[in-house]
Amino acid sequence: MTRRQAVKMGIGASGIATLAGCMGGSSSGTSITLASVMEEGTSPVYAGKQFKQRIEEESDGDISVEFSYGGSYGSETETFDLMTQGAIDMYTGGSDAYDLHAPEYYFFNSPFVLESFEQQQRIMESDEFQEDVFPALEEEGIMVAGPRIYRGMRHYTSNEPVRTPEDVQGMDLRLPSHDSWVNAWDSVGASPSPVSLDELYSALQQGVVGASEGPPAQIASLSLWEVQDYYSLTSHLPQSGQMYVSTRFYDGLDQSDQDLFDEIVNEVTEEATQWARDSEEELLTEAEDNGMEIVEGVDSEAFYEAAAPAVERLFENTYAGSWDKWRNI
Repeated sequence: MTRRQAVKMGIGASGIATLAGCMGGSSSGTSITLASVMEEGTSPVYAGKQFKQRIEEESDGDISVEFSYGGSYGSETETFDLMTQGAIDMYTGGSDAYDLHAPEYYFFNSPFVLESFEQQQRIMESDEFQEDVFPALEEEGIMVAGPRIYRGMRHYTSNEPVRTPEDVQGMDLRLPSHDSWVNAWDSVGASPSPVSLDELYSALQQGVVGASEGPPAQIASLSLWEVQDYYSLTSHLPQSGQMYVSTRFYDGLDQSDQDLFDEIVNEVTEEATQWARDSEEELLTEAEDNGMEIVEGVDSEAFYEAAAPAVERLFENTYAGSWDKWRNI
């Protein structure tokens, strides 16, 4: 017996309200449009695949999921715009929604600010995020679904080994289009060049940029060992992601459907985090087996110190609270 059947038996036939009619559905049920800019082999996509499988099974066919990943709907920012317009029901990926709609709290996903995923988790569970940040996203039609998803520690790829900030001086570094990231790496001494994730491989291949940074899953999913020789363990950002759902879609569900949705999302996001933790070392080995040299002995503390002036300015001018407050939460 599926959980859906159990719910139905518990509430009785007269109390059953299915998803038919929600978001344009019919008596045959509803299709959820789920998107991601990320590729297979990343933990947010892993969570999305698990969600699709389980919600379809547990809803007894009432719900189907159309899952498109790899940037089918454009960049992450463009995909969130589509979600606010009601064109996409769910997204699984990064954290651009916070930068777009609660930028003063985007520090948790900025390089050289926090040192562990556990710090991010505690921040997300804080009263301030629960009472101020998540409602700000909901006002824009985007709800956080489930806990944070670990994606891996972000490190540095290049065609030269990197061990200290001196090694990246003037190096054209691909970054996402976030001012906080650009400012931090500029303070370290690199030459930041914002490039969308779906254009990263070609940008490296064509020499538009000479370096990148990202977690091991990003390296593997994009086969960056084909265009980069070194992966230097700078450990500059514990990377995480999130699942999101359109408030329009979620509010259209009855209570039993919301309960089922919440339960499955919580399950798959927690499992995706464990999957990412278990596979991180394996992905480093895969990169090495494919010819990428893993550079250990990186002076990570020196990188954090070099970026500190930019981070402090961000907390003075943009971010809520203080750097010490959030690091010690």
